[in-house]
Amino acid sequence: MAQTDSLRIKTDSIQQPVEDILSTDVMIDSVVQPVKNKDVVRIVDAFAYTMTSPVRWEKDDWLTAGGVIGGTMLLSLADKPVYDLMNNNRSRFFDNLGEFGYHNGKPYAAAIVAGGFYATGWIINDEWTKETAAILTSAYLTSGVLQSSLKKIVGRARPSEGIGNYEFHPFKNDPGFSSFPSGHSQIAFVTAMVLAERVDKTWLKAVFYTGAAVTIASRMYANAHWITDVTFGSVLGYFCTKTVIKRFEQNKYGKTFSGYTHKNKIKWQIIPSYNGVGVIGTF
Repeated sequence: MAQTDSLRIKTDSIQQPVEDILSTDVMIDSVVQPVKNKDVVRIVDAFAYTMTSPVRWEKDDWLTAGGVIGGTMLLSLADKPVYDLMNNNRSRFFDNLGEFGYHNGKPYAAAIVAGGFYATGWIINDEWTKETAAILTSAYLTSGVLQSSLKKIVGRARPSEGIGNYEFHPFKNDPGFSSFPSGHSQIAFVTAMVLAERVDKTWLKAVFYTGAAVTIASRMYANAHWITDVTFGSVLGYFCTKTVIKRFEQNKYGKTFSGYTHKNKIKWQIIPSYNGVGVIGTF
């Protein structure tokens, strides 16, 4: 069976230099119609690919991760000032925005958005809409698992506990000690980033990110999170979504559940044949 990720090129004469093959007249030996992988397979594959990202990280990736952690620690100096700012500027208008932000970052909102896109795509038989739903689903699951795990591991006290921003009780079974990172911010940012990446209109991108910003601010306004909680939750959503989108560009066709432990590279093979030279690039 021919590999779907291979391109075969041949010339009329085996004597023609190989370097000329890629720069002169060429023709495709055969065209293989690829078979699109099922959405559920792509969702699980992107989830697994994203969760195993650290094993593929290089020096720059580790430096980025260290920068995020260091930046979060530095930003913690602003936790109390921002907390005071939020509490000193309360109004009915901000209360209403806070209500929207609360619902916009809940898991049921994520289910409604992803489910709504998939149902619509299925009804109108539109691949773009269904793929958007699949990307959303994988990004929600990936960032959600990491966010929930960190909440338990870190065990940070919420502002509403009134005991400061440096109080930690890891694995404490108490909602008051599940402040870091913010789940609402993670969900809202995933929604905004995926939808913004899927459209070209600048004003639509602005609408999506504004919705996420309202959710992020509302969690601080409600004394549910510190600024470091919502910032890290958003960053977590960003990196997970970025990786999921990258994987969805790779796993539409061909083999899935591979390449988790190394970077994909093109392997070129030169295959002589009776009527020419075959150059096969395997991804």
